[in-house]
Amino acid sequence: MQRSMPDLQAEWREMRGLTVSLLAACSDADLLHEPAGGGAMWRQFRHIGGVHETYLAALGQGRIVFDMAARTYRGGASKAALSEYFDALALRHDAAFEAVESDLHVNWFGEPVSVPVHLVRLIGHETLHHGQFILHWRALGRSFPDSWQAWGV
Repeated sequence: MQRSMPDLQAEWREMRGLTVSLLAACSDADLLHEPAGGGAMWRQFRHIGGVHETYLAALGQGRIVFDMAARTYRGGASKAALSEYFDALALRHDAAFEAVESDLHVNWFGEPVSVPVHLVRLIGHETLHHGQFILHWRALGRSFPDSWQAWGV
């Protein structure tokens, strides 16, 4: 059974909602938490947003290009700045996907990928980082937001 774009967008919103709810639960001090061998928590949020920007740009360019210089976040370890960034990304996401033509394929290093598959890859990236956030949050000894019960934490 194929999933429709509205179904995939709903899944995307659910996964991004978990990210945003965890950010809302963070203090600025939490964002500085850095486990051995991993980046500070705020950098994880910044990275997730930057990759999202890359996926959105790919819809307009017709190809994926992972270019750190094209990412726009400059707010550092600020909960308020990260929250504003994610709010702006939500608006950009909706506009980018509404403007996409149904037959568009994104070139992924020589592989033409449909827009639904492109979105599935974005969802996969987000959930990968949820696993990292779980490790951060547990190391901090904090209780997870209720929305995270879906992950069994």
